[in-house]
Amino acid sequence: MTTSVTPATPANTLQKPLPSEIDVCGLTHRGRVRSENADHFLIASFHRAMQVHNSSIPATAFSALSADSRGYVFLVADGVGAFAQAANGSARAIRSVAQYLVDMSEVSLPSDAGREEEIMVRARAAFSEAHETLLQLDEEGAPGSAVTTLTMLIAIWPRTFVVHAGDSRAYRLREGVLTQLTTDQTMAQAMVDSGAMTRDSAEASPLKHVLVSALGSSQVDPQVSVYALERLDVMLLCTDGLTKHVSDDEIREHLLRATSSESTCQSLIDLALARGGQDNVTVVMGKARGV
Repeated sequence: MTTSVTPATPANTLQKPLPSEIDVCGLTHRGRVRSENADHFLIASFHRAMQVHNSSIPATAFSALSADSRGYVFLVADGVGAFAQAANGSARAIRSVAQYLVDMSEVSLPSDAGREEEIMVRARAAFSEAHETLLQLDEEGAPGSAVTTLTMLIAIWPRTFVVHAGDSRAYRLREGVLTQLTTDQTMAQAMVDSGAMTRDSAEASPLKHVLVSALGSSQVDPQVSVYALERLDVMLLCTDGLTKHVSDDEIREHLLRATSSESTCQSLIDLALARGGQDNVTVVMGKARGV
């Protein structure tokens, strides 16, 4: 497990965005070559909730959810196209993690230094449970194996938790600087890390698409990281259908345009499609409005 921690800016010097200021969007496209879209995504927010079963006061007088969001979760999954259960696998992985987070009531509590490690351990456990879910598909008689990448970002002010397996990516734009928060778990990247291959060679190598870690495969080793979260951060998750055609510099340029999340997601997908759209492409984005 890879774990990294960056020091947070004191919370009293930052202002948490209001729920009405949050601008999120996710879009997916099957591309111009694939016959099926095996990508899936989820954007959800956490709230305090109350279910009223009976009352002498009309039910409309009660609000089921609190007005203030306790946090957000972004999930992006890319089912491996070589397997018959690619689309089913990515969908089931997302459903499994989402259900785990619902049951994990602690995830909606405010983040503090004493609870960071707990949240990271529980988030990683959600991936382990999803992995086991996919391994059970064959036992249930489902034809073909299900293997998928999965990248998750949980934003609980003032922290961002990232859990990642595969070669989908999470990015953060802060003060004009684009940072990749995940490391591709591919054979090519492993060779770059060992010094056996240059980064330029890796980009052109067929090993760039050979996963060394993925849910439902023989090996999964999720990366788990936590970062400080700032009001003006722009977060983006995507599958390799985007990064196959669009460079990091171009992603940065699109995020800097300060258009809505929906407009930015659509323009990035359009660019990938215009350059061939060789794979399914999914983009998920979140920011505070006005950024």
